[in-house]
Amino acid sequence: MMHGRIGPMRPECFPKPFNVYSKKSSVSEIGRATKKGEMELKCSLRCILSVAKPEERERFNQIGVTVTHSLIQRGSPKAKESDVFALNKNGKETRWFRVQAVHNKGEMDIDTVYYCEERGDLK
Repeated sequence: MMHGRIGPMRPECFPKPFNVYSKKSSVSEIGRATKKGEMELKCSLRCILSVAKPEERERFNQIGVTVTHSLIQRGSPKAKESDVFALNKNGKETRWFRVQAVHNKGEMDIDTVYYCEERGDLK
């Protein structure tokens, strides 16, 4: 058992490595932003992965957004809405999560919570 900032941590609370991808965007001839299908690597982060609480699911469901998991990252936000997190296990990306909302608690840049939807079609 390891000790975290508050107290003992269980193995499921250990930060896991993630790659963060964002879709490339460009401007069309008429001045509109377009998104291309290619995703480019933005950065690598270590986050704690957890299943969203029923209250969080209901809160986001009321505004028409599907949330299945939350990712907690130490520090200021590095990703934005519609970015994709890919979980790295032994150098292989196994699970994919699309960011639906970002919450920087108190705007203090201590912890950032990403509310995500797990997707299987983003590989």
